[in-house]
Amino acid sequence: MMQQRWASIYKCTQLLGSFLLVLVIWNLPQYALADVNPQEINAIIRTRDIALQALNTRDFAKIQPYLHPNFTITTVDNQIFHKVPEFEKYWNQQFSSSIKDIQMQLKGDTIRTFLTSEIDVASGEAIASFSFKDGKAADMGLRWTAVLQKLQDKWMIQSLHFSSNLLNNPVLNAAQQLGRILAVAAGIGGFLLGAVTMLLLRRSTQQRTERI
Repeated sequence: MMQQRWASIYKCTQLLGSFLLVLVIWNLPQYALADVNPQEINAIIRTRDIALQALNTRDFAKIQPYLHPNFTITTVDNQIFHKVPEFEKYWNQQFSSSIKDIQMQLKGDTIRTFLTSEIDVASGEAIASFSFKDGKAADMGLRWTAVLQKLQDKWMIQSLHFSSNLLNNPVLNAAQQLGRILAVAAGIGGFLLGAVTMLLLRRSTQQRTERI
């Protein structure tokens, strides 16, 4: 009896789950399931290319018309910006230390999902190429996610998020290498200072002994 009862409950659960799945799919907006006009895709790609050019040339006036009024940018180091001047200041500060230039390019295909006919969620990979002031260069792999919304016949970036592998970060590696160099230099400097101090103390002791 118990086995038959559990079997009946299991069958009812399967039927209910199937019914709910069909109901959800049936109630999805048709434009979310349908193919998007290729012209809209081209407009989205144009916004993406303008944003990429703005980053690589540090000319943020180009991208400002394509930013949503309530946009958000989350950087690799987990900082969040809502205004272009704030992000521009942050970006330019990256070049005040050991970094000479940063060039970003997309890698592979973009995964794109339209929640509605006017909201696009896109994600993919990118490569950030770092040029350092000491002549060295390094690449860092990135992942990005962007939400774009169509407003006033223009596709605008509502949010943009970057992430990277902390274990393969050229800027962090350069900082760690500099730290190791400074540590070795400090160690050598401490050793030399200690040796000179010991030598001076020894000479002082010898002079006192000779006087006695």
